[in-house]
Amino acid sequence: MNLLNNRFFLTAFIFIGAAAYSFLVLNRWIVSDLGLLSYGRVWQLYVSWSDFGFFRRGLVGTLLSETRINTLFENEYIFALVMHHFAVLTLVVLVFIYCIRRGIVNILFLTGLTFSPALIVQLGYNTGALDVFVLLVALMNILFVRNVFLFCLCLVGGIFIHELFIFTIPAQLYVFHFLGSHGKRLEPTFVNLLPVLVSVVAVTVVIILGKTEFSEQAFNTIMQEKLPNAYGQHLLWSGYVEVGSTVARNLSSANQVFSLFRGNNYIFLMPGLFYILILIARGVKLTSSRLESLMLIIAVVFPLLTAFVATDLHRWVAMSANMALLITLRSVQGDGSETPKLNAAICVFCLLAPFGGAELNRPFPLHQFVIERLL
Repeated sequence: MNLLNNRFFLTAFIFIGAAAYSFLVLNRWIVSDLGLLSYGRVWQLYVSWSDFGFFRRGLVGTLLSETRINTLFENEYIFALVMHHFAVLTLVVLVFIYCIRRGIVNILFLTGLTFSPALIVQLGYNTGALDVFVLLVALMNILFVRNVFLFCLCLVGGIFIHELFIFTIPAQLYVFHFLGSHGKRLEPTFVNLLPVLVSVVAVTVVIILGKTEFSEQAFNTIMQEKLPNAYGQHLLWSGYVEVGSTVARNLSSANQVFSLFRGNNYIFLMPGLFYILILIARGVKLTSSRLESLMLIIAVVFPLLTAFVATDLHRWVAMSANMALLITLRSVQGDGSETPKLNAAICVFCLLAPFGGAELNRPFPLHQFVIERLL
């Protein structure tokens, strides 16, 4: 019993430490010259379908607006920070509960998971986006959901939260198909193919109906009333550009991505990509067939394809790594000590946490910020 208690408290201590580190990064506004504005965009938490009709990326804001939760604080940046703390804490608690239930208590494995530069700590840095909510839904499907209809509901919710959730679906389908509700591979029956069909329908709805018909002036007038402190503080302060653009316009951003690689800029992505390779190597060791290994690799690297529609590449390197972390977490059968050498190598990367966001030449923003301040 003492041994079990010690493992519980040690696991809890590791998760608390990771959450504290993430919150430290999240509250960088205290030392940043930008102050609260360092959070970035906040429109995602205030925009609502009841104001503008259906459009993509509107589910979170609609829920918060219709329940009036986003009116709890007068300053929208304060609310965004509180909401982000709550979302990160929710993710930490969910992963902690899963690890305790499954008896995953190996220190190296847990350290590499919780202090990963892509997961908990990265979410503290990556503000002004919906990534934390996207990852929460994907996490629920990968770790907890066993019912096919609830699985499908989560898929629809994730797609309506942010259409780039699509790039996490292969990882969820991998777990659903190869691990199933009892750790057995599922046969391709209609019910088991239902998640794919539901995803296609939801994506089609977003593509066809996901653009608001409001003019930019009318849209901004309504959002100015909701965001008096954020008005004009950011080029994309109201969200109109994101929810008002077409799919073709988003695809055109691929040209911007490739222009980023002029010179030797690609070198800034090398540490993150190498990290993903090590995570894949560990995940493959837990598979039972070549087909399963191939599907795991595809599921993990699929978020990297976001580069064709989004320029903030470090975010999607982190999302790719997160798919590997969550699939491995679901796959382990023991306490997490099955691959000790790879666990140790993965822990080394924790020293680089968090990964960056929109700026390609800032792959380790916290470290670079500290160095710049010291110099």
